[in-house]
Amino acid sequence: MAKRNNVDKAITVAREVRQVLGSMGITGEYSIMRHMMNFENVITYEGTHDIHLLITGLDVTGLNVSK
Repeated sequence: MAKRNNVDKAITVAREVRQVLGSMGITGEYSIMRHMMNFENVITYEGTHDIHLLITGLDVTGLNVSK
């Protein structure tokens, strides 16, 4: 649960920082886009967000919804 929550909060903060920086948020001058790509990679490639949600749901309810 902690890893899922940390990744979710980190991507939320990174998106907010990108918005605050405006068009400068997508340039190489600031490293926020590199961080966002790393967080998106964790969410998309590793499936962390969805898999951890399924594992937490199984632990809490005892129901396996992935079948």
